This record gives sequence, structure tokens and C-alpha cells, in this order.
Amino acid sequence: MKPDLRCFVPPLRPVTITALLTVCSLGVASLGSRAEDSDRPPRHEFTDELRHELLEQSRLPRSPVTHASSAAAVVSFGRFTSYQVNVDATGANIVGDDANEPSIAVDPTDPSKMAIGFRQFDNPQAPGLQLREAGYGYSSDGGLTWHTGKIEPGVFRSDPVLASNAEGKFFYLSNSDDPVTGDITTTLFSSTDHGQTWGGGVFAFGDDKPWMTIDRTAGIGHGHVYESWSPSTQKMFTRSNDGGQTFQDPTSVPKYPFFGTLDVGPDGTVYLSGKDFRDRNYVAVSKQAQNAALPPTFDTDQVDLGGTIAISDPVDSLSVNHGGLLGQPWIAVDRSNGPRSGWVYVLCSVQTATDPCDVMFIRSTDGGKHWSAPVRVNDDPIGNRAYQWFGTMSVAPNGRIDAVWNDTRGLDSTRSALRYSCSNDGGVTWSPSEQASPVWAWTLGFPRATKIGDYYQMISDATGADLAWAATFNGEQDVYFMRITPPANPIIASRTESRLGIGVDTPNPITSSATIHFDLPGAGARAKVEVFDASGRRVAKLVDGFVKGGAQSVHWAGTDDGGRSVKSGLYLCRIEAAGSTETVKLMLRR
Repeated sequence: MKPDLRCFVPPLRPVTITALLTVCSLGVASLGSRAEDSDRPPRHEFTDELRHELLEQSRLPRSPVTHASSAAAVVSFGRFTSYQVNVDATGANIVGDDANEPSIAVDPTDPSKMAIGFRQFDNPQAPGLQLREAGYGYSSDGGLTWHTGKIEPGVFRSDPVLASNAEGKFFYLSNSDDPVTGDITTTLFSSTDHGQTWGGGVFAFGDDKPWMTIDRTAGIGHGHVYESWSPSTQKMFTRSNDGGQTFQDPTSVPKYPFFGTLDVGPDGTVYLSGKDFRDRNYVAVSKQAQNAALPPTFDTDQVDLGGTIAISDPVDSLSVNHGGLLGQPWIAVDRSNGPRSGWVYVLCSVQTATDPCDVMFIRSTDGGKHWSAPVRVNDDPIGNRAYQWFGTMSVAPNGRIDAVWNDTRGLDSTRSALRYSCSNDGGVTWSPSEQASPVWAWTLGFPRATKIGDYYQMISDATGADLAWAATFNGEQDVYFMRITPPANPIIASRTESRLGIGVDTPNPITSSATIHFDLPGAGARAKVEVFDASGRRVAKLVDGFVKGGAQSVHWAGTDDGGRSVKSGLYLCRIEAAGSTETVKLMLRR
């Protein structure tokens, strides 16, 4: 559900949430005090004005629509293939409908079983507000074929969010308006047959832009369902301690971070990402939310994503996804058994000082206490004014980080192509991005508000990632599934700017060993120097501790951490210190 677009005044660039609230003609005297007290959620009159797409109109009578059909789209580009999800009972495309804003659940015990939820518009050309229903598709063959249905047909529902618990039970969170009070609330539906059928639903409080995550750890929070949303009061978080059967009364989160996502760390810690009403980015952390005997409380700290989360201007012809988010902050935790277990990552498409939208990434190695400098994931030239929007991230059980986004590089702002990149070292370096789809136009479909929703979703496993996304290959908005396989041997190059002055003794290629030189500024800093092979696997750790300032050097003998000689090939030596990272290539020829 999104703001009433009638209250916008068109600026010249994508507008942030602060600007959005400012330009709306709210007719209330408290607007000035609202800007001064930005740590509190908006008052009720703000929420009433931004009633998020005028849900009361959803009860207007609508004539039934008869649709023609055509072949469902199977879209290939290079090594990537997308399969259409929103099909009819025969598996064909429904001509003249729209579907967008997809979310995915995959059974961790049987990854061939999955479900995708989406907003289904049977009659997007109807006058007034288009009825959107809680559509879903399910697949039992790893996403190759899909069967669809609707949760509560005829009921206005939006903002679908799906998840699976550790045992493979699926959950579908969706919001709607209360027919008596007009307030937005959420309902949690569950499925024990991988999305083929859904139960009657459980009241889950909530409001606009809800998100949820489920604890899959073996700790005391196992099976807990956590939900947050964009607050219209001081309460924006709730917890279910009984596997989604009931939810506790909502609680507040300091700084009220909204528009974000949640995740659970390997120790059961709950992490929440979001932004406040002054466009400041935050991460909230709760170590006790997993304990059913204690009320959930959060510690919230501001983080630097290198830019601000933006809503696209609904009428600016140079913008993209008119009236929708250009990206939500994704937070994910490494739950592998490797050296980065417990590291916390945030990725988001943000408006930067040089471009209208870049995909930026930060990480914390200490549970959210400290954060790295932001890294730009998209690898197009800085300042080319391209949009990298809908940045989406997930982390595999082996620690690999996958990222996708829509990209307008080399195109006008009405057209985009999906791109993919991955990282095998905690987001310090990223593989060269790959175009994963043909070019498509987001302006097709949904007539008066041409946005294609507010998010995609992806779930990673040890061998790849399952992506639910939306595009217009049929001349209308449709939902697609893509199975993404990382490149076999990605040669990962650093994209961070650095002043560490790293270098290697010549000649390079080397025959047996190398001396790596670097400079640390000031009085010194904690430094880490490691060697990786071309696949991103760490071979040797050369330095991990405090290093004094000035010129330094370290020797690599061409061996791994066990002292064994490594084979010939390309290696990467990476130094991380003083908030900077730099990588140098080492070509070993024995």
C-alpha cells in the first residue's frame, strides 16, 4: 500500500520520504513541529491523509472481467532464464491483468517446493482505484511450472510477504483495511502443503509496509515469527511465540526505523533495518526478543549507507517506478559455520551525491556495534546518472552474498535490465555484474500509477538463489521466478576507494613467493591481510591485528594456512584497515 498520489507536487528528482511528507497538502498546523520531532512516528492526521491508496474505494462494485490467454512467458538471456508465475489454471498467461510486488518462500527441507505471493490486479484498466488481491503461485518442481490462486478472493489486499519456518511450513503476511475503523491491519495466513492451500488467517496487528522473518535457529526463539511495519503510532513491532498462532501486543522500536526488513542471527538475535522521517538510516538490534519470558526491546544505531532511501516522483518523466520505492534496505546475517558467522549485512538502493540511485552495501563484524564504510556494488561509471533500483540481497548458508537490481545503464529511465553480482568475502569485493534479463519497460501495465510495486525478494542456498521479481515481457506487469547460479570461478575485484597504497614486489607473475607492501595512515590501525583464490575462497591469513602507521610489508610464501604449497593460478591479496579496503592480483606460476 502506498501514499495517495493526488497530494504530490512534482520535484525535479526522486523525492525522499521527508520531501514526500512536506509536499503533501495535509492541512494541519503541526507540520513544522513534525520536522523538529523527527524521532517520533507521524500523528494520526498524517496517516489519515496518507491513507495509502484509499482503501475505502476498494469496496466499490466492479464488473467481472473475461480475459483472453496467451502462452506463458519463458524468458532467457545468456545463462539466466525466468519463468512466469501469475498464470491461469491451464498454465497460460492471462492477457490484460497485472501482477507485481512478489515475495517468495522456499522449503529449506525440500527446495523444489516453493511459493510466491504477489499483488494481483484482474482489471487494472477499471476506473477508480484498482482492486488488488492476495495472489499466490506454488511450484513443486523448483520453479519450472506454476499453479496459482488467491487468498480471500474479492478482498482488497496488498504488501505480500512470504516466509518459511525451519520445518517447511509457509506463511503469507498481507495487509488490508478494517471495514469498521478504516485502519490498516495485517493478517498472517499459513500453509502446510507448500502454498497449495492457505488457512483462514490470524490477526497480526501491523500497518503499511509490513515485513516478517522467522527464527530457524535451534535456540529458545525457534519458530518465533517477528513482524515490523511503518508506524502510524509509536508501536511498530510484534512477536508470535507460538509459531504464528497468536501475536503479542505491539511494542515500539527506538528511532522508529521503517521501510525495512528483518533477519535473525545464528544466536537468535533479531535485526531490523530501516529509516526515520529525516532520511537517516538505522539498524535496530534485539538480543532478548527470542526470549518469550521477556518483552522485546531494541538498541538502535544510525548507519551510513552512502545515501538516502528514495520514493520516485510520480510524475517526473526522468524518474523510474513512479510513486514507488526505489529500494528498501535489506538486512541479512551470515549463518554459516565459517569465519564470517554472525556478520550482519545491509544492502539498499539509495540516492547518492553522484547518481540518482546506486546499490550500496555495509557490513558489521561485531553484531551491529560498528559498521564498515559503504561499498558501491553496481559497477557502471560513477556519475553516469543511471538508476540501479530495487537492490535486493540474500545470504547463502555457506556465506555467499547474492545481489540483484534493476539497471538503466545505457538506457533511458523508462527501461531497465536485471543485473546480478555476488560476493564470497563478506561484501568486501563483488563479482563483475552480469545482465540477467532482456531490457524491459516498467511503464507498461498499471495505467495511472506506473510503478511495478516496491520490492523483489530472493532466497539463497549453497548452490544458487531463488528470485521472485516482476517485469513486462508480455506487454503488462507479470511476476517471474528465476533460478540464479553464481559464476563458476568469479574473478572478484575490489570496488572500494582506498588510500592504503598496496603493492607487490616485481616481477608479478611470481614463481614461489611475494612481498606485499602497504601504508597505514596516522598512528596505525587494526589491519587484516588475506590471500584468496579466484573463486573467493580464503587461502591464507597473513596479518590480523594492530599494525603501526607508515610503510609496512608482509611476505606470502605461496602456501595456505596449513603451510601447504598452493597450485599455480590467480590469487587476490586483500588488505582491510582504517575503514578502507584494497586488493592486488597475484599471478602464481610455479
